[in-house]
Amino acid sequence: MPSPSDDPRTEAAVFQSMTLLSALTTAAAVWRAIRERRAGQDPSAQEAEAVVRPRLHRAVRDLSATLMRLHAGLACPPEAPPPAALVRRFDDLLALREATQLLQTIHQRLLSLYPAVSEALVEDVRRLHHAGRALLEDEDAAFPAALAAFAEDGFAVEHRLRAELGLA
Repeated sequence: MPSPSDDPRTEAAVFQSMTLLSALTTAAAVWRAIRERRAGQDPSAQEAEAVVRPRLHRAVRDLSATLMRLHAGLACPPEAPPPAALVRRFDDLLALREATQLLQTIHQRLLSLYPAVSEALVEDVRRLHHAGRALLEDEDAAFPAALAAFAEDGFAVEHRLRAELGLA
């Protein structure tokens, strides 16, 4: 007897759900960007330290949560049935995209604080951002190992961010 995960309707439902989730995630990101622009927040401009620090603290907190989500996903068994593996990969890609966007935001805000923060930290955040973007575009079969390395590097950078910014 075939398992429910072998049913073509299950695969169709999984694909439809992922399409809807992807569209909603994109719409939410656009909505947040529009809301920030209307509130006068321009991520490409240099901002005052009093404005940057609280936003940077939120971004670091969000990065920490996203890295934890990525790390938790690595604990899933590799022999999962195809629909479950597909959903896991999709969630990993969404979390990786979110982490990459947060790293870009953190990098821009660190530039507003430079030279009060170390050049090495700014460069490490930039490097990790580019590594995340490259991983998003890579269709290599070694994705879990590359994702694990990205998460490990991310935790190291997050720890340095917390130390240099005086976050708990």
